[in-house]
Amino acid sequence: MAKVVVLDVDGTLMDTNYLHTEAWARAFEQVGQRTERAKIHKQIGKGSDLLVPLFVEDEEAQEKANDLHEEIYLSTQEHGVPLPGAKELISSLVERGYYVWFVTSAEDEELEHHMELLEAEGNISGVVNSSDVENSKPAPDIFEEALRRAGSSPDETVSIGDSIWDVEAANEAGVRTVGVLSGGAYDEEALRVAGAVDVYENCAALLDSNFPEED
Repeated sequence: MAKVVVLDVDGTLMDTNYLHTEAWARAFEQVGQRTERAKIHKQIGKGSDLLVPLFVEDEEAQEKANDLHEEIYLSTQEHGVPLPGAKELISSLVERGYYVWFVTSAEDEELEHHMELLEAEGNISGVVNSSDVENSKPAPDIFEEALRRAGSSPDETVSIGDSIWDVEAANEAGVRTVGVLSGGAYDEEALRVAGAVDVYENCAALLDSNFPEED
């Protein structure tokens, strides 16, 4: 029986994957590496330490691309809004006695924006950021740290994510994972192949299913 729910943020709770994709595309172009947005979109959810080297080889250019991405993304983050059912799912889980944790690679300013729009401040048990662990997704570190902080076992925990990187990382930590399609990069088959036990359209569909009781 789950008592802890671990939620990815970008693409799961917040409609920000395309903003990140555009920010990376523009950042890469400014360091001389024009890249197809569809290819970048597939990598959203990985830590930037793993994403950037896939498209930019030079280490100095990688560092510059990281800085540019943050600058460009922050200039557009006002367009990132909660996905359907995200706020309601969080409040419903908390009201039903679940401990809700966020796992994210968002920078502090991004996270502050997300927390405000999701009305999560003071409503969730905590946040684990990729900067808190040695290895970013798809390594399991961020989920293992969430388990440690929550004082929960994998059997008492369920996670929700929109990318195969979320699913693979959670599964490696032994955490059962439900996929959502709201991130736009992966279809149901891809998420199930990665190890998702079930797949829903978005958080609104999860809420309608009485998640996690029915999973």
